[in-house]
Amino acid sequence: MDLIKFAEEMETVLKAAATESELVSPASEDGAIWGFELGEDASGFLSLESNQGTLDVPTVTVSLSLGSIEEVSKEDLMDLLIINGDLLGASLTITPPLGEEQEEFLMLQTKFVASEFSEDMFNKSVTSLMTQMSIFFEAE
Repeated sequence: MDLIKFAEEMETVLKAAATESELVSPASEDGAIWGFELGEDASGFLSLESNQGTLDVPTVTVSLSLGSIEEVSKEDLMDLLIINGDLLGASLTITPPLGEEQEEFLMLQTKFVASEFSEDMFNKSVTSLMTQMSIFFEAE
């Protein structure tokens, strides 16, 4: 799979599906990362990973931000581990420090084999993640 060409196809889908998008990490044979916004509803990242040397199967990750973990207590993080077990086809993760302020963010994400990526799959992934956000995190 030519990841650079595939990344261009992913960017086309993202531009059609998101209200705003921005390339965060340029496409290479290792993959690419985009940030996106879905109007006022959500923001997140779309990434393509080559997985060379590990799985050797390219994957796509769709992530929605649940916010900065700066003010999240250790107890709250432990409670999130319990929720993580109830998620369907998704998981919680914390990003490494990002941006000028070096903030870490809590992300709800789903991952699948890159060959399954399409506009329909992106939309279904976002819908699933947003549904789970409203079920598990609305009261947070």
